[in-house]
Amino acid sequence: MSEILKSKNVITRKPHRCWGCAKTYPSGSNMSAVSCAEGGTVETIYWCPTCIEYMHRYFDYGDDINFGDILANDPEGWQQIKNEVM
Repeated sequence: MSEILKSKNVITRKPHRCWGCAKTYPSGSNMSAVSCAEGGTVETIYWCPTCIEYMHRYFDYGDDINFGDILANDPEGWQQIKNEVM
């Protein structure tokens, strides 16, 4: 499990892929930037508002989520939350 070092909401300056849905969001998008440490490395991953809300509803703290898992495993549920968030 990764250790979260820092998390903040940002307006992106360049396109980023969301870790939860693997969709690419253009510059100027609202996303959460999360810096994590694991295995001696630090990386920053980005999350779209839909995936953040999905995690709040359906995941527990510490659950592992692989790249693109949220949308791949529940496209209908993800789309429903996207419709609510947007």
